[in-house]
Amino acid sequence: MLSGFFINITILISFIYLFHRLLYKTPLSTSSPVKQKLAAGIASGFLGLVLLVYTIPLNETTIIDLRLVPVTLMAVFGGWMPTLITGGILAFGRLLMDFSMSSVPAILLLGLSVGSGALIHALVQNVWQRAGWMVLVTNVYMTLLLSQLLPFDKWAAAALFYSFASLLGTAIAVYMFVHLTQVNQMFNRYQYQAYRDNLTTLYNQRAFQELLGQAAEEYPASNRPLSLLVLDIDYFKQINDTYGHLEGDMVLKQLSHVIVASIRPDDVAFRIGGEEFGMILYDCDETHALTIAERIRTDVARTPFILSGQPAPQFITVSIGVGSYPAPEKNVHALYELADQALYQAKRQGRNCVCSPESVS
Repeated sequence: MLSGFFINITILISFIYLFHRLLYKTPLSTSSPVKQKLAAGIASGFLGLVLLVYTIPLNETTIIDLRLVPVTLMAVFGGWMPTLITGGILAFGRLLMDFSMSSVPAILLLGLSVGSGALIHALVQNVWQRAGWMVLVTNVYMTLLLSQLLPFDKWAAAALFYSFASLLGTAIAVYMFVHLTQVNQMFNRYQYQAYRDNLTTLYNQRAFQELLGQAAEEYPASNRPLSLLVLDIDYFKQINDTYGHLEGDMVLKQLSHVIVASIRPDDVAFRIGGEEFGMILYDCDETHALTIAERIRTDVARTPFILSGQPAPQFITVSIGVGSYPAPEKNVHALYELADQALYQAKRQGRNCVCSPESVS
């Protein structure tokens, strides 16, 4: 009996872990996308079928299982849709195992549990309170069912053990679900922060180096064009000296919005460091890259930058260097060097302009 119970707990923990690794990149909730709810319901239904196979023998004539724990999980976290899907899969599996009148009480138990779960999810907000109500309701249903199926001297012991098993199984399952959700959220947050600039939320220098390195491996083999823009704010030191570094940070934030709005959806913008920004333009030759760079320069020049405490908006300009692949005697690894040289040429030409390697030569 105890060995069967521990097998069920092990199955629960293993499946919940796998579900979170494969399906639950974002927390499962009522507002989750339909695809996520469908996947959660199907996965939980499959878990219930496995638990239905690995039953817990109480004596020579009586067995129980924890098939209602997956129903409870979906009722607690997912709402009516995944709960209904889980219950439907379990009902279908139960009928395949034994299509007879003896399956009617099991189907009735599932139906009552699914309906109660959907109602509890709608009425109760706290996760652990939902789980508590589900355990209480399903145990009442199971106790009534056992009282009808077993002799008086056996149903009480069976109901007591089922109550213990379902309470402990649900507690472990809900804890694992909550814990793994928090772990996933923390991992996603750290992963996001590792490749994002804290100030502008653009990709950072680390992401810039990795994506440029990936392009260096992929683009020569496919013979596709690739361009890189390097942008620098003109006289940014004067902004910091005049208005302070906090206002300078506001300029950087607003500039990042202008850049993102000016490039194509598939292009990627970075804050390389300080007031220097980079943009990788995929499948973009030099002619098109110069057009995009000029659009960015124009958009920045005509955008009013709002600074706190200043009655009038401020206007800034930027200088942009363009590097493109393929280039004569150059490879993708040299793109940053080409764009950086072109940027300094733009600075020497008086700033507020766009330069390419041809301008340098």
